[in-house]
Amino acid sequence: MITFTESYDSVREMKYWFQDKYKKWLILGSNHEAIYECRSLESDSNELDFGLGIAVASRGVTPKALLVESYQTVYVGFDSYIAAVSIIQPSSTIENRLFRLNGVFFDLLLLKNGNLCIIHEIGAQVVTRELTEVWDVSTGIVTDWVINDEQGILSLTEMFTGKVINISISTGAILPA
Repeated sequence: MITFTESYDSVREMKYWFQDKYKKWLILGSNHEAIYECRSLESDSNELDFGLGIAVASRGVTPKALLVESYQTVYVGFDSYIAAVSIIQPSSTIENRLFRLNGVFFDLLLLKNGNLCIIHEIGAQVVTRELTEVWDVSTGIVTDWVINDEQGILSLTEMFTGKVINISISTGAILPA
């Protein structure tokens, strides 16, 4: 399991800590103009043999890390991004991909078919494990979501109307209420 642990006052402080502890390290989001919080990710079973940190620009949005061991990848949702970071590091660099969302990140879920469902401020997106978009549905501001992977339905609740929008997980089609 991978969790967010240490908090740092700056990217610089986290960088120095990583340099003392790891041969290789990566700080996601370190290029943001304004950074609200810096956190490192730690593994309770040594899946990571490198330092992985995150510099978060958005207040009030909790980043999330999802380890998918069968993909040998940790996915990190933060700000308006999903990052895929390989946990197998054969070279001197840490392999990672970044996918920009259409809204501020809320949640990240692994679907039964192996794709990733991302809930964000104004809808949802499904991407493959390589972060290639499968579908994208825009809504009003989302306040709640429920996924029924068995039935293949994602339900989003809009903030101002309270309307529930049901979406087919496989196609992204909006289903009748």
